[in-house]
Amino acid sequence: MGALSPTAPEGLALATGSPEPAPLLSREGEGAPPPPEPSEGNLAPKPLDNSPRYVYALWDCIIAGVRRAEGERFAIPAHREADLTAGGLLMSEAAAHALWHRPDGRILTPNAVLSTYRRAKLGERPLRVLQMTHYDPGSSVYRYHSAANTIPGVSSVLVRFGDSNPHTSLRQWDGHKDMPAVRMLLRTADVVHCHMDLRCLFHELRSSLMPGQRLARTYHGSVLPEDAGKRVLVEREVDERNNAIVFGARPYHLRPEHGVKHWLPIPMPVGDYAQLATNRVQSRTGRPFRVAHSPTNKAIKGTDAFLAAVDILRGEGLNIEPVMIEGMEHGKALVLKSSCDATFDSFWLGMQGSGLEAAAMGQPVLAGDPDAQADLVRLGIGVPWTVANDSAALVHQLRRLMVEPGFYEQEASRVGDYVRRYHDYPRVGELYARILREHVTLQPPQEG
Repeated sequence: MGALSPTAPEGLALATGSPEPAPLLSREGEGAPPPPEPSEGNLAPKPLDNSPRYVYALWDCIIAGVRRAEGERFAIPAHREADLTAGGLLMSEAAAHALWHRPDGRILTPNAVLSTYRRAKLGERPLRVLQMTHYDPGSSVYRYHSAANTIPGVSSVLVRFGDSNPHTSLRQWDGHKDMPAVRMLLRTADVVHCHMDLRCLFHELRSSLMPGQRLARTYHGSVLPEDAGKRVLVEREVDERNNAIVFGARPYHLRPEHGVKHWLPIPMPVGDYAQLATNRVQSRTGRPFRVAHSPTNKAIKGTDAFLAAVDILRGEGLNIEPVMIEGMEHGKALVLKSSCDATFDSFWLGMQGSGLEAAAMGQPVLAGDPDAQADLVRLGIGVPWTVANDSAALVHQLRRLMVEPGFYEQEASRVGDYVRRYHDYPRVGELYARILREHVTLQPPQEG
C-alpha cells in the first residue's frame, strides 16, 4: 500500500490565483458570518458535561435515550437533551433518523441496512479525528468517517453543516443544531479534518487549532476542462502555512499541477454493496441488459454518446436498456444501480464514485480518459475498468459485454478485485490511520 502516497515533486511553484482562497487559520474570526439563530424546531441545546467520562462518550459515538420506531430506524427529538451522547444520521426527507452504529458495533449503511462492517475497539486513548464538511459529494465524507472507524484505536466523528447536497444528508452531528457538542469535540480532537475547504473551522466555528492538534484536508473536486488554467484547485500556500496533512480523493489530485501528496481512495463498503447486488436478476434470458449512468454533468460524462450507443445497439437487435440515475436520494440510487448489469461512468477522469459503487456490486464499469488511466499507471496500478475513451469504443465494449459471457465475467472480476484491494473500508481506514499516525503525536486529553 506504500505506493499510494508518493512524495510530491520538489521545486514546484506554489499555486496562486484561486478566485476564493480559504482564509488562513491565523486570521481567526475575521469576516465570519454570525451563527444561525435557534428556531422553534432547533432550540439551543443545554450546556454539555465537561467530565472526562462524558467527553469519552462523545467520541465513542453511542447514542442514548432515543425511541425505537421501526426496524433499525430511530426517532430523535428535535431538541436534543444534554444526556444524548451522539447525533443521528438523517436518512430520508421525512427526517427519520438512524444510529450511525448500533451498541453491538454494526454500522448502518445509507439505505438503513445493517452493515457487514463493525466499529473497531477504541482502547483507552484512541486517535481522535474530527471530520467536518458542508458539501458531501456522493456521501464520500461519510464513508471516510465510517472507514476510519473500522480500524482499532481510531475514533472518527462526523460533523456536517447545512444541506448543500440535496441527495444525501448523512451526518453524525449537525454543525448548527449540535454546536456545543461540536465545540467540545473540537477542543478534544487530535486531528481536525476539513473536507473541500476550511469554512467549517474558520467561518462556522470561528476557531483555530488547539496546541498539539494537526489540520488535515481532503480535496474532492476537480477543474473542468474548460476552466483549465483559469482556476486553481489546491490551495497549496494555505495548506503549507497551516502544516496541513493533505489528501486527494482521486489519483488526479497527485498530478504535478495540483501537488497533493497522499491519495486516500474513496472508501466503499464493498461487502454491503455486494449484498445489494442480490436485487439484480441473475438470468438475462428474456430481459434487457440494464446499464446504469448518472448524468451529473452530461457534457463531460458522455451522456449523449451513451444514449446514442444504446440506439446503435438496439438497431443491431440487442436488448439494452439505459437506466438514468439522477435526482434521487443516495440510498435509493444505490438500490436502483444494484438492479443493473453494468455501469457507464464517464469519459472524463475515468471511474469515479458512481463506478466504484457499481464495481463493488459485481458489475463491469465502462469509463474513459487516457490521462486518468496514466494517473493509475504512475502509481503502479493497472487500469481496472473496461476502457471506453470515445463513442466508438463505448459501442464496441458494450456490445462485447452483452454477447460475450466470458468477457463480461472477466471485466466484472477485474474491477471487483481492484475495488476490494484499494477502496474497501478497512483498506482505506488502515492507510488513513497509518498516515495520520506518522504525523500526529497524541497529546494528553483536554477534558474539562
